[in-house]
Amino acid sequence: MNIAFYNHTSVVSGAEISLLLTAANLPHSRAILFAPEGELTDRAEAMGIRVVRIPGYRARMSKNPLRLAKDMIGMLWAGHAFARSIKAHGIDLIHANSLRAGIMAALFIWLHRKPLVWHVRDNPPQGMFGRAIGFVARQTTSALICISQAVKEGFQGRRLDDRLHLIHNGVSLKEFDEAARKEHRRRLREELDTPQDAAVLAIIGQIAPWKRQEDAIHALKHLRKSGHQAILWIVGEAKFRQENKDYWDFLHKLAEEFGLQDAIRFTGFREDVMEICSAADLLLLCSDHEPFGRVLIEAMSQSIPVVGTNAGGVPEIVVHDSCGLLYPVGDVNALTLHANKLLQSPALRISMGRRAAARVREAFTIQDTARKVEALYETIVPGRRARSQSQAPGAADSSGYALETGGGKEFSR
Repeated sequence: MNIAFYNHTSVVSGAEISLLLTAANLPHSRAILFAPEGELTDRAEAMGIRVVRIPGYRARMSKNPLRLAKDMIGMLWAGHAFARSIKAHGIDLIHANSLRAGIMAALFIWLHRKPLVWHVRDNPPQGMFGRAIGFVARQTTSALICISQAVKEGFQGRRLDDRLHLIHNGVSLKEFDEAARKEHRRRLREELDTPQDAAVLAIIGQIAPWKRQEDAIHALKHLRKSGHQAILWIVGEAKFRQENKDYWDFLHKLAEEFGLQDAIRFTGFREDVMEICSAADLLLLCSDHEPFGRVLIEAMSQSIPVVGTNAGGVPEIVVHDSCGLLYPVGDVNALTLHANKLLQSPALRISMGRRAAARVREAFTIQDTARKVEALYETIVPGRRARSQSQAPGAADSSGYALETGGGKEFSR
């Protein structure tokens, strides 16, 4: 079965990492990536995934009717080019990697006439726009993959229950031995001007108000006042939206206001997130309503305990008091107490970290994710199982470890 993975942008975020890992690990189907020229297509080709380059576009919400019209024309042009390209490449099914990509593929379903699957990686919009998306989905899709139960519940009342499928994201397991861990710890702490014996908290992801990195800074202030000589690594960058860039400035000012400039490292975008996790002592996730939280399973796979918000898809990953601790969104006192509890007990961190790694092995491997995705394909296009990827030209290395990155480039998953 030939599967067209469609991404409307080549900017790499958590969604794109998940796409590439899934495409590289399909047991039998052959993945072909349709995307604009850029980092995503470069990474796909490096993995041996076949790439078809198509026009891209970036729509923006605007009150300017001329800009809005221009963006709509760009979207239609890109969608039409994608549909024409599909007809030329023997595709059996289209896997759209976001709501936006799904809508673009749906607009021209009359032209490509292929079964369409939407992979929903964000909380679906509500209100009038949400109802419009539900209508388009009912008319054009064969299935919608939701990355968490929280995302799935966002479609309640849209008359799509029979098409909604819960498939969690997966991670490519890469467990470092003790010598490698020590080397990552030594090298990264030296690079980030962090004492080798300091307690390091890391928060990794796009710099954006809804990610609430400010809560981690507040918690650090309280921890240091209580005697912990902790260091906070804020990994990620602010891109695309002005509000994100303004938030970046706000975080720096907050650190200065609290006198924490020497205790916080703003690293910017990093590709070595697995190594960052293995060099830290604790991962924080402070988001308002994280649809899934890919960085959680990345950190947990490295036996790092996590403290996350009890909202969105996070509780589906983190079992409270087993592999991590959960707290109410915005409750800095609870966040501080949880972090303090783990920092005070190395034995607790080790035991929780071991259970975290076991949790990922049980429920969040990329191989399991890819098997479930392909099983869904086969219910939509039965009898079209093709030769395995190992036999297909340009077969990918299924390890995909180089793709286990995060902390930037519109990181929102």
